[in-house]
Amino acid sequence: MTTEKTRQKIQQQKELPTLTPSMQRILTACEDQGISQTALAAALAESPTISARILGLANSAFFGQQGGVHALPHAISVLGLVTVRSIAAGLTFSGRLDTRHCLAFRAEQYWLSAVLTATLAQRIAPLLAAGVRPPTDTVYLAGLLHNIGLLALVHLHPGEMNQAFTTYAAAPERNLGEHIHAVLETDHYQAGVWLGSKWHFPRELLLVMEHHYNPAYRGDHWPLVLLQGLAARWANCIIGGKTCFEAEPETLYALGVATPAVEIAWQDMGGQLDRIRSIAAAFTA
Repeated sequence: MTTEKTRQKIQQQKELPTLTPSMQRILTACEDQGISQTALAAALAESPTISARILGLANSAFFGQQGGVHALPHAISVLGLVTVRSIAAGLTFSGRLDTRHCLAFRAEQYWLSAVLTATLAQRIAPLLAAGVRPPTDTVYLAGLLHNIGLLALVHLHPGEMNQAFTTYAAAPERNLGEHIHAVLETDHYQAGVWLGSKWHFPRELLLVMEHHYNPAYRGDHWPLVLLQGLAARWANCIIGGKTCFEAEPETLYALGVATPAVEIAWQDMGGQLDRIRSIAAAFTA
């Protein structure tokens, strides 16, 4: 099967869900940088699932409320507008993809990596040189969705993806993309672009999905792409238990970031891993 035929298969799959009008309204609200807490709460109320998960997260011990949050506007004030908008958008997309039939896929691990990547990127973004700093509201969502092509492939091809995850576990010296390509003749980076195009993602998000793994990328929106790739690699190091900071001097230099400042961010994120787990749990509840 050629890459073009694989693309057509993914984009034309009847099993690949579309976004309902209510979901489109939620996404429109999430993309509105000037939206009020009241207006955002009204939009989110169209989805009982998203509302329940955001309320549950706001009531978690990590946010100090412990049952005291009963309304969406209060939950938004506790979690923050940017975080709620990004989580709601992530839930809207991920809720359309069924990963239950791929036994080797670990949803909890996937979302922990996604949320930690988004949180790290959001923490590091203000440290970038002013001339290359991406818009704040783009950063968290780009991190959250950077690997969503993996969900699309698990949704569409659970058997083949189960095989890819199994062989990857046995031979981790080859990256996951190579194992996926061996069974599907594509990878999750390209699948993210195809899915994102079907769902009309902004171009900068598509570029993050396609190129974040490549530190040498210097095409359009390269600072956002490099930032997300850096955050993703560091997130996986932290999740893997590495406590020694792993700097990437060339990437940090390109982004105009001082190494000591990001090392502090690395250490802080390691200390907040349990809090990040609580946010990631909202996606798998």
